[in-house]
Amino acid sequence: MSSLPDSTASSAGSGTGDQPARPRGAFWRYVLVGGFNTLLDLGLFTLFAVVVGLAPLVANVISTSITLCVSYLLNRAFVFRTTRSVQGTVVQFVAVTLVSALVIQSAVIWTVIHLGQLLVPQLSHDILAPFAKICAMGVGMISNYLGYRWLFGHRGR
Repeated sequence: MSSLPDSTASSAGSGTGDQPARPRGAFWRYVLVGGFNTLLDLGLFTLFAVVVGLAPLVANVISTSITLCVSYLLNRAFVFRTTRSVQGTVVQFVAVTLVSALVIQSAVIWTVIHLGQLLVPQLSHDILAPFAKICAMGVGMISNYLGYRWLFGHRGR
C-alpha cells in the first residue's frame, strides 16, 4: 500500500470546498506518510505471513486493510489537511486503493510466489513471501498513482 498515500497533492486548490489546500511542505509530508505506510504494510504482512503463518494472500488482505485505514487518516489530516467531508473522500480513496492493493497486489504476490517456487524451489517461504509483497507494493504504487490521477484529475472538468 503500499504505498497508499493518494496523489491529490496535484490538485491545486484554495483549501475550501471540494479541493484540498496545497500548503507548503505537503510534498514532504506525503513522502513521510508514504514511507511510513510502506513500512507498516510490509511489517504487518511479514508478521501475519511469516510469524503467524497465515497464507500470503490472507496476510495481504489483513495488512492492506489496516494500512488503508491508517493511510486515509494520515493523508486526510496530516498530508493534505483537506476540508472535504469524510463522506466525500473516503469512498473514492477506498475504491481506488482496494482495487490496487487487494486485486492487483494479490495477483502479483500469487504470481511471484508460484514463479519463485518453480524457478528456485529451495527458496524459503520466509524469504519468498516478503519478496513477493515488495514486488506487489512496487506495482501497487504505480497502479495507485494512475488510479488517483484518473480519479482526481478528471473531477470538476
